[in-house]
Amino acid sequence: MWPIYSMVLLIAMLLLWGATSYYRVILGPTLLYLARLVHQEVQDITFTYPAVGGGTMLGSLVASYVNRNLKQKINGLFLQAALTLILSGTVVAVPWINQIWQLALIFVVIGINIGYVIVDCQCLVLRTWDPKTARVLMYLLYFMGSLGRFLAPAVADPFLAMSHENKAVSKCSHDVNFGNKTVYRNEEIATSKFDPAGWSYIIFGIVLFVVGILHIVLGCMKADEKTYEVLSSPDDVVEDKQTEEPLRDVIWILIPLFLYCFCSIGSSLLYQDMIYAVAKCSFLDFSTSNAAWVTSVYSIGLAIGRFSGILFARHVKPIYVVFTLVSGALITMIVMISVVKTWKVITWIVSFFYGFFIGPLIPAAINWISEVINVSGTYSFIFTFAGGIGSMSLIPSAGALFQLSPFYPIYLMCGVSAFNLICFCLIGIAAKMRKPKKSESEHELISKETPQETYDTVQDYPQQEPVK
Repeated sequence: MWPIYSMVLLIAMLLLWGATSYYRVILGPTLLYLARLVHQEVQDITFTYPAVGGGTMLGSLVASYVNRNLKQKINGLFLQAALTLILSGTVVAVPWINQIWQLALIFVVIGINIGYVIVDCQCLVLRTWDPKTARVLMYLLYFMGSLGRFLAPAVADPFLAMSHENKAVSKCSHDVNFGNKTVYRNEEIATSKFDPAGWSYIIFGIVLFVVGILHIVLGCMKADEKTYEVLSSPDDVVEDKQTEEPLRDVIWILIPLFLYCFCSIGSSLLYQDMIYAVAKCSFLDFSTSNAAWVTSVYSIGLAIGRFSGILFARHVKPIYVVFTLVSGALITMIVMISVVKTWKVITWIVSFFYGFFIGPLIPAAINWISEVINVSGTYSFIFTFAGGIGSMSLIPSAGALFQLSPFYPIYLMCGVSAFNLICFCLIGIAAKMRKPKKSESEHELISKETPQETYDTVQDYPQQEPVK
């Protein structure tokens, strides 16, 4: 049975991960609302997407530096509490902003916090819990991320329905027509009254405030250190958390790992953002409601895939899990390309299973790589940083292909899935070629073969009989 402070620490981490994931997605449903707040057109504030992405990458680098160089000098839970309270105040202020620079600053802060939370929570799990438990918790964190992403539109929809936007504008077809320089400079729409859509930011800002206070309490208790002391077993082979392999020894693992994360996170967001447009505008010719449901089916598959990881994490080696996932993602894309022209209903099946296979790719990779090298310090940023580059490059590429033919982004996803399988193989080869560390049993064998005599004091030293 875990002590109460360990359970509270885990709950605080899960709430924080879910809340930051919520704010990663809330931008989409509230984009029109944000445009009206700053009296700009929608296309003028689309910089918020790269602002969040760039902030996330910066936050991951900061968290990596802190976990490598400052974790012995400062209390990590206090730092996390400070960042969470700053984020809470930032997002609660959203409904009262009226300048575009304020909007940019807010989403950079949100991005930095997202990147820091992702990396810091991953490092905390790897450092604090034993390897088998850490595997389960890693999947649980990413499942909470799926839950936060699901809650974003669910929480926002009721408030958007009461929004001034819906009272002032009966149709939104002109909102997405970026060629027409209309939208939200209209003084009739702009109003000083509080817009109910702002509650979609305020509610989770309050949640973040509570989580920040929880982190302060946990920091005072040094809950992370106590959890490690209580839950770590003397039978576990635990490597020194301070030791890290020099870059020259692990570079051939980190390069394909970077590309793996680039493909995994990039393709996950790519499918989520593009499948609606592909289903509606390509030869699939889905209705608006059906195309929206395809996206929902993908999100359900994503969440179920991550939840499934919780169930089998203790019983299946991470390398086998990763191989199954990357292979499954590639097979689903091949099926999509091969069959969908004659059997359009396969789109629903593929959307579910692609989400199922693509969702756990990152937590499975973290569990696998953490058995090979230390990724709770200097190299911890690589997962989030590479994923940020992947999403910021693959999605615009898919958009360009979409202009040529609406179905072309599916071919891009298939190619990325195939390359991801190659990256997995390269990581495996590099890990095999790397010189393994000596295990605990090897050290015991050496000590038995070469016994050493040590004595604490002069009195302990065996006295020799005087020579007569």
